[in-house]
Amino acid sequence: MIRPEQKKLFAVIGNPVHHSLSPVMMSACFKALGLPALYTAFYVDELERDLNILHKAGFSGLSVTLPYKEMVCRLAERIDTTAKEIGAANTLRRTDLGWEGCNTDWTGALRALSAVCEVSGRSALIIGAGGAARAVAYGFRKVGAKLTISNRCVERGSSLSKQLAAGFIPLSKLEKPGAKFDIVVQCTSSGMGEDRETTIVPASFFKPEMTVMDIVYSPRWTAFSRAAKDAGCTVISGLDMLLYQGAAQLEWWLGRPIFETPAVDAMRQALEEAVNDKTV
Repeated sequence: MIRPEQKKLFAVIGNPVHHSLSPVMMSACFKALGLPALYTAFYVDELERDLNILHKAGFSGLSVTLPYKEMVCRLAERIDTTAKEIGAANTLRRTDLGWEGCNTDWTGALRALSAVCEVSGRSALIIGAGGAARAVAYGFRKVGAKLTISNRCVERGSSLSKQLAAGFIPLSKLEKPGAKFDIVVQCTSSGMGEDRETTIVPASFFKPEMTVMDIVYSPRWTAFSRAAKDAGCTVISGLDMLLYQGAAQLEWWLGRPIFETPAVDAMRQALEEAVNDKTV
């Protein structure tokens, strides 16, 4: 049996995962706290098998990204009530029997948005119907925002909207007059990799009074967020959500406060340096 001896091991798992800035961010936190720990990224293509391997290897915690946030809920030994309600988990913690899961995406999104605008009671649109969309929706519902879902696949988007008792608008009809939103959050993988220039919605959809966030953070400014900027919207980078959900993960793993500590400043600085480095 192999087990870590000198340092605790953590990782982000996904497919793809080469773009992830989580290792940069988390490593900065461990350094700031003076903790003997390593955090890396793993490409995973057989989730159940690979989770077993990482457990046997002695990993203490895992961040979970696309496309596995919903699937890990079925494979974890247990998940907390929030992840159960959302139907997705982005964080796993080691137990003797396997993995337990929780969701910090909703915390990250809500903190990022609340830093620049009032969320409670506002009209909010979520584009997407996957695990990230479910988490952001949970946060909106928690503070009493009026929620609408939009998705390219009508069947999946409509199904999610019914589960959430939210409104639904097909993505193809977003530009039509009548629908007004205070907050818009793009929760799909569009904008990553070969989809970098995909805007999802026409530029005319954006209005200056909107607050807009794209959860994609690599590239930092996607075609979607650039179009929102050009329209005069208040635009939030996906880096902010990444930072805050990561800090919440660390609190759960380590059992100690991370928010409102210098460690978060170190994490933010590491992210800023990484996105400004053309080699990342």
